[in-house]
Amino acid sequence: MDRVTRGLMESWAKDAGVGHLKEYVAFERFVNFIVLSRHHDQQFSVEDFSCGDDGTLGIDGFALSVNGELVSDMTELEDALSGNGAIEVSVTLTQVKTSPSFDLGDLSIFSDASITLLTDDEPPHSNLENQQRLLHRILEESSRFRENPVCRLYYVTLGSWNNRGPIVKKINDSRKRLLGSNLFSRVDFHVWGASEVQRNWRAIDSALEVTVQFDNRTTLPEVEGVREAYLGVLPGSEFIKLVTDDEGEIRKTLFFDNVRDFLGETDVNADIRQTLASGDRSRFCVLNNGVTVVAHDLKSTGNRLTLVDFQVVNGCQTSHILHSERENLDGVYVPFRLIVTLDDDVAKSITKATNKQGQVSKENLFALSDLQKRIEAYFNSFEAEPGKRIYYERRSLQWSGSAQVRGTWRVISLRNLMQAFASLYLRIPHTAARYYGDLRNRVGNDVFSDTHNEAYYYSTAYAFCKLDHFFRSGAIARELKPARYHLLAGVRTIYSQASMPERVESIDKKAEKDCKPFNSFLWDDDRYLTAVQTCADALIKLAGGQEINRDFGRTRDFTEQYLSELLK
Repeated sequence: MDRVTRGLMESWAKDAGVGHLKEYVAFERFVNFIVLSRHHDQQFSVEDFSCGDDGTLGIDGFALSVNGELVSDMTELEDALSGNGAIEVSVTLTQVKTSPSFDLGDLSIFSDASITLLTDDEPPHSNLENQQRLLHRILEESSRFRENPVCRLYYVTLGSWNNRGPIVKKINDSRKRLLGSNLFSRVDFHVWGASEVQRNWRAIDSALEVTVQFDNRTTLPEVEGVREAYLGVLPGSEFIKLVTDDEGEIRKTLFFDNVRDFLGETDVNADIRQTLASGDRSRFCVLNNGVTVVAHDLKSTGNRLTLVDFQVVNGCQTSHILHSERENLDGVYVPFRLIVTLDDDVAKSITKATNKQGQVSKENLFALSDLQKRIEAYFNSFEAEPGKRIYYERRSLQWSGSAQVRGTWRVISLRNLMQAFASLYLRIPHTAARYYGDLRNRVGNDVFSDTHNEAYYYSTAYAFCKLDHFFRSGAIARELKPARYHLLAGVRTIYSQASMPERVESIDKKAEKDCKPFNSFLWDDDRYLTAVQTCADALIKLAGGQEINRDFGRTRDFTEQYLSELLK
C-alpha cells in the first residue's frame, strides 16, 4: 500500500475506533465508508454494512437505501417502509482488494456474486442471507417505487486504473445482465484505484466547492449577518454544475436544509418537466419560483463565482427535475438567489422563510428549533476537553471539512439522540428500537421537551457514542448491536438502581448536579464497559440461545423482566 493511502486510512481508522483491524480489513472499511459517504449524508457505522472480515465470496460491502436513508437491518427497513408514500431505493455493493493491480478474475467473481445476490432466490454465500432478505422485502413494495431501484457496484484496488479492455467488457456485460433483469432503473459500475480512493476521500472530507459563471445578477442591499447576496438568473447548464457530482448523480447532501425531499411526479413537478421538454423552455425563468442557495463562503473572479460549503434551502423539486432533464436545458435560465453567510441564525431564518410558501410540518423544521440549538451549544462547550467531546450532527454534513470529526465514533444524529434518550431516561428501549414512529410522536412532551435541560442530552449522547465505540473496537460482540438500546437502558438502571422513568430537570443547577456523577461514570471506560457487559450477560441469558435480532425484546414485558433481572 502506498504511503499516502496508508496515511489517510490509518488516520480515519484511528478516529473511527477501528485502529485494531488488520490492514486489509481496515482498507475495506475505509473504502466502504468513502463510497457510502459519497451518496448518503447521514451518520452511520460502516461495520453495519460490511459482509464479514474474512471475505464473502467476492462481496465485501452491501448497503440498502430507502428515500436516501441507509437501512442496516429489517427493523430499520420496516420503519422506513411505514406509511403509504412513494419510495426511492438504491443498493450498493463493493469488492475491495489491497492488490496493486486489477484482476479480471476477481472482478468477475464480484460481478457474478452480485448478480446472483440481486436477482436469484438464493444468495451466493450463507453470510449474505440477511442482505438478500432485505432485498426481497423491499421488492415486495415495488408498487410504491417512484422508479425501479438504482444499483451501484464498486470494484476497488490499490492499482492504477487504465480502462483495460477485458475488464471493461466484463463490466458492460454485467450491467447489461442486471438491466435485463428489469429490477433496476440504472446500474452504475465503478472501478477505483489508489488515486480514485484518495480523491474521493478528500471530496467527502472537505467543504464542497463548485464554480459557476453567474453573469446575469444584481447585488442585493446590505443585510446584517449577510456577507454577500445576489439575485439573478443562472443558465441551466451552469446550475447543473452545482447539483451534479463527478459521477453524474445529483448531490443528495445539498438538500438537507430544504425541509421537503423530492416528491416525485407530482402535478407541479410534471408541469416543470413538461415545460423543459417543450418548445417553451425559454419561458422557464418566468414560470418557476427558482432556487435559493446559502453558502458559507464565496470566491469570485469577475463573473466566475466559486461557492464553498453550500446548501439548497429552497428549490429541491426544481433541482431534481432540472437534473433529470439536463439534456434539455438549452435556452433555459433558472431564477437564482445566492446568500453568503456564516451566521447559522441567519441561515435558519432564510430556510424557514423560503419554505413557508408550501405546507411544512413542524417535524420538518424540527432540527431548527431553539432546544436543538441549545443542545448543540452544550455539546460544543466540551471543545477544550477532547476526551469528553461529542459532536451533534442535527444537520447533515455540518461537520464537513473537519478532518478530526469525519467518520469518528464521537458523532450522534438527531434520530439516535432521540432513541438513546428514550432508552436511558424513559426506560422504553423496545419503543426506541422497534417503534421509532411511535417515539417520534412523543417529541415535545416526553422527548425533546422545551422543559428538558440540555445536560441530559449530552450524557445520553456520550453513552450512545461510547457504546458504539465498544462495538467498533470489539470490546462488545457486534451480535448484540440489535439490542443496543436495551444495553443503554440497562446501564442507566444499574447506575441509578431504579427501572422506572426518571424526572428530567429543567434548571441548570439541578441538572448539572444530577448529570455530573453519571458523566464521570461514563467517562471511565472500565466502569462503563463492566456495566455494559453485565447487561449483555443478562440479555444473553434471557435470550436462551435464540438469536438477538430485530424481534428480540420488542415488548414492554420483556423490558420490565430484563431490568428487574439487573436489579436483583
